[in-house]
Amino acid sequence: MLLTRLNKAILYRYLFYKHFYRFIFLHKPLCSKYKDNTFVLFNLYVCRSCLLFYTGFLLALITGLSFIKNIYFDFYFKIALSGLIFILIVSYPKIYSIFNRKIKDMIRLLNGCYLALVLVFCFKISTTAGVFSFLAFIMFKKIYNKERDGSRICRGCQKLENGNCDGYIKQKQALLNIDEEYFKIMENYRK
Repeated sequence: MLLTRLNKAILYRYLFYKHFYRFIFLHKPLCSKYKDNTFVLFNLYVCRSCLLFYTGFLLALITGLSFIKNIYFDFYFKIALSGLIFILIVSYPKIYSIFNRKIKDMIRLLNGCYLALVLVFCFKISTTAGVFSFLAFIMFKKIYNKERDGSRICRGCQKLENGNCDGYIKQKQALLNIDEEYFKIMENYRK
């Protein structure tokens, strides 16, 4: 078998998912400081805010699509748009950071709900309005993600050793397992 770059890339991707799949949906370290930001579902570590956002989005999307023909459009569109604007304001990282965990959870769940409903309503208005609202969501996401710089996560932590956070030990081990298995396979192939 000719081991091409494509085959090597596919092998590495397979090994990545084999060893690292548990951490794909995680944004912060697995340490005591951030234990409240993570759920463990079916042996997967999942970002709590993302899970709530996408749960709200999926539920509202299904509901919105199911009842789009039977609703009083103007009234519900105004409610959804007003709710989304309010949630986007309180989701701004500098504002969002002052809330306790339960309020943050509610904000993320409602953020997903209102976003899905506004997208459904905008696509009902026209495809152009739907595409525009989707692009606006991407723009807000980029702006907000710039405010949530990941380099601050471990700054000032007492458990930071040699520039490495002890909350990433499991992820580091998974990455080492990927490299180790990849090099063993490559070594066996060369023989």
